[in-house]
Amino acid sequence: MTNQVPITELIEQKELKWYGHVQRMSADALTRRVGGSKVDSKRRVGRSGKTMDQRVEELALKRGKLVNGLRTMTQDRRMWRTCRLHISRRRKA
Repeated sequence: MTNQVPITELIEQKELKWYGHVQRMSADALTRRVGGSKVDSKRRVGRSGKTMDQRVEELALKRGKLVNGLRTMTQDRRMWRTCRLHISRRRKA
């Protein structure tokens, strides 16, 4: 057995890091507006139909964390860094 972190966990950590970065952008930034938008048409096979907000909420709920206040929490970088590390850690079953 190795001490390597599963690739899915690394991807989830990067998603949460990117989410915090985008939420700290100004409200009129293109990246932030596009990240929260929902596409009405069908996406191609293999593409998620979820928005970035829905994905982060899913990650938080999957880990048993509270979803309320995630957006406001991202405004404080230190708090978000601590929170996202706790969200991304897998619970031992």
